[in-house]
Amino acid sequence: MTHIRPDLGARRASQAVSAAMAPLRLPLCFDPARVQAAITAKRADIAAIENEWVADSERAAGRGVGGSGRLATRETWDRATWGRYLDAAAACQHQYLPRLRKLYSEIARLEQLQMPLSTTAGRAA
Repeated sequence: MTHIRPDLGARRASQAVSAAMAPLRLPLCFDPARVQAAITAKRADIAAIENEWVADSERAAGRGVGGSGRLATRETWDRATWGRYLDAAAACQHQYLPRLRKLYSEIARLEQLQMPLSTTAGRAA
């Protein structure tokens, strides 16, 4: 079969290449650097959420200390302050845990994209 193209004239149609002979190519949208950047960004989001959770818990723990307490150094906290801190952290976990779980799940999926194909193919079998 011959294809006629106005700019190049006549040429033979290329033969079909079998799937076994075709080179392995990653999807066009797959860029390992972008995947790693996404993982890094999600880990930064996790750190920010954890810092927010700690700050909220420390504020709640500080309410019972009064003006004389030093919350900056945890070494000076007494048992009651630690109790208030842990109670506050447990009380507000519903604000933070769903977001953290989602981010950890997204990171796990992105890390699977980074695995070599032989490793992921072995799992499916």
